[in-house]
Amino acid sequence: LDKDTSGALVAAKNGPAMANLVEQFKTGRVRKEYLAVVHGKPAPAAGTVKTLIGRSSHDRKKMSAKPSSGRPAVTHYRVEESWGELSLLRVRIETGRTHQIRVHMAHIGHPVAGDRQYGRGNRGLEGVPARPERQMLHAATLAFAHPRTGKPLEFHAPLPPDFCDLLAACRAAKPR
Repeated sequence: LDKDTSGALVAAKNGPAMANLVEQFKTGRVRKEYLAVVHGKPAPAAGTVKTLIGRSSHDRKKMSAKPSSGRPAVTHYRVEESWGELSLLRVRIETGRTHQIRVHMAHIGHPVAGDRQYGRGNRGLEGVPARPERQMLHAATLAFAHPRTGKPLEFHAPLPPDFCDLLAACRAAKPR
């Protein structure tokens, strides 16, 4: 997970488990679903972003969806709720590129709220009652096969307090 992204992650207990998990991630057999609060309301309300993602030619610390070369990245999103300045999205990624969701949301003009690297940080959120101190991105669900038994596993991470506080403030201030 990116720094300041909350949620579920998996850690291998040994080398064979690690090799198996790496293979599952590489071949797209791991399902990764996130919740993200973004600026504005994406239109259409559900869609897919497909780009190459590579290093930014302007800033080596950043990734870009417009590189001269890069690796394919696919992100699916759906608006769950919207409150004018902000929207809650459910996001599923097929690939796992560095900063993928943050880069793709910024690319379509709806950066993740609180994201200082790819977005506006807190700029433009003056009217939002609980302004985020970090990017509002949460790895909600992680599903994969057990590395030894092959049994399907699915894990759900509860939302952290700051994410819950932002959602509650948005819901109280502006009903759907």
